Amino acid sequence: MREDEVDEYGDIIEAAPFVYEACASIDAIKKICNKKLEEYNAKYASKQMHLVIFDDALKHLLRITRIINTPGGHILLVGVGGSGK
Repeated sequence: MREDEVDEYGDIIEAAPFVYEACASIDAIKKICNKKLEEYNAKYASKQMHLVIFDDALKHLLRITRIINTPGGHILLVGVGGSGK
């Protein structure tokens, strides 16, 4: 939920710490995810990802992010073939 500290040129001065904290709403997180996706698409024009982030996918993304960022965190994704694991 926290943002990086950047200067007037867009360079990162201090990266936002990873802190597990409650969020205001799912819409607030969706807004942040869409902003990060736009930044990625602007930075890597040849590898753009045109994604629609719906609520169920966002909840899975949050769960995966939380698990991977914890020390020793591992996760196994299971699903049918072609599901985009």
